[in-house]
Amino acid sequence: MSFPSLADFLEVLHQSGELAEIDGDVNPSFELSAITAEHARSGGAALLFRRVQGCAGAVVTNLLGSPRRIGLALGVDSLDVWTARIDEMLNNRSRAGILARLGVGAPAGGQTEPKQVRSGPAQQVVLLDRDVDLARLPVPLAWPEETHAAITAGLLASVDPSSGARWAGRCDADVLGANRLAVRLAPHEPASRLLEAYRRLREPMSVALVLGGDPAMLAAAMAPLPDSTDAWNVAGLLRGKAVELTPGRRVKIDVPADAEIVIEGSIDPDEPPAEVGPRATPMGWYAPAGLAPVVRVSAVTHRANPVLPAMIHGPTPNEWVALARAMLRVFLPCLRGTIPELVDVDLPASGGGRHVAFASVRATHAGQARRAAHALWGLPATTFVKWLVVVDDDVDVRDEGQVWAAVAAHAHPDRDVLLGQGPPDPWGAAREPGLLGEKLAIDATAKRFGPRPAARPAAMSEAVRQAVAARWSELFG
Repeated sequence: MSFPSLADFLEVLHQSGELAEIDGDVNPSFELSAITAEHARSGGAALLFRRVQGCAGAVVTNLLGSPRRIGLALGVDSLDVWTARIDEMLNNRSRAGILARLGVGAPAGGQTEPKQVRSGPAQQVVLLDRDVDLARLPVPLAWPEETHAAITAGLLASVDPSSGARWAGRCDADVLGANRLAVRLAPHEPASRLLEAYRRLREPMSVALVLGGDPAMLAAAMAPLPDSTDAWNVAGLLRGKAVELTPGRRVKIDVPADAEIVIEGSIDPDEPPAEVGPRATPMGWYAPAGLAPVVRVSAVTHRANPVLPAMIHGPTPNEWVALARAMLRVFLPCLRGTIPELVDVDLPASGGGRHVAFASVRATHAGQARRAAHALWGLPATTFVKWLVVVDDDVDVRDEGQVWAAVAAHAHPDRDVLLGQGPPDPWGAAREPGLLGEKLAIDATAKRFGPRPAARPAAMSEAVRQAVAARWSELFG
């Protein structure tokens, strides 16, 4: 299902009882995020704030904060429907074929390929140069120790200076002033590599920060796919209709014509980065202050009555965690293509959808769990998993009790613990700045291939269970 605008999706949420509308004045500094966090804690609906003090436009939070709303965005009753669809695509075509459709390493083509249009609703209002004032946007300042209001549900778009290939990915950006943003880019992210390519050429890097539009675009940006994946192609796949792109007004970047707000500008590689203060992460802790590249904004375009989407990072449950878990589930077949023994994987909310993972494998030889652990640490979606538990395929990784029962039954501390290292997590509150990220995996699979027999579960025979069930009413009336 595709949505011509964010407003169309909000209407679907309203009709489904998944949208709460707030008409009273709300302060964008702390009050808006406090309301959202409390509402999300009780499993509440998406929140539409119609009047934000001192700002023009409305704000929607907790938009994709539950599997049901993500399913509504993707046109399905259950996310397992999409998992089956992706699995079918991989089975009916070669792996190279499906990745080509998503824009990885080959031209895409077909209905997922973005369509070029001359203009669109995203440019109904155009503000250039001195008319730009980012303070007029209803961007929340979420938590007390944060130093700037931050855009948290935006997609940063740019182009590769060598190939001209499109790139877009989710990005947080701090509002530094009327026409300045600081984009928080981790060294391992594709945007950082693009910026380094522009730096070598001594050219400014044009960027566009895209907000709103069909929610499938935000979902696509969080899909656990290779860095070279074209997010607009993935969005086209998820919505069943090509994303329409239109040229930016001040940058040579195509942007979604149906977006709510587009912020255009450039990063001068020679300009010193800005210092940005601590920020709350989806794990519920503050990440330390750091340096971020500065975007000089040259244009802001938006719909006549824009709605700004905002993810409120902070203690779980929250929208970021819900979306990260959902997209991992949807694109699980792609991960299985990389890790053949993988059956299922989950990023539990207790780990913020980032630092803890449970994976199940179909083990056929010794050491398979260790191989799967190393492979998972090499994937973008699970790079920063600090605590990884690998279990057998008969364990439900979405049931933490089953996972820890498998650890108790099958894992031994001096045999089944694997240590690893990787890039430092920019959201890691426990790490020492600048040091490698430490990782630990537990092999909680049954040890079927050693000299001792694997532990067997104590289970009643099916015949006895059926006999007891037949007598149940006799025994208990």
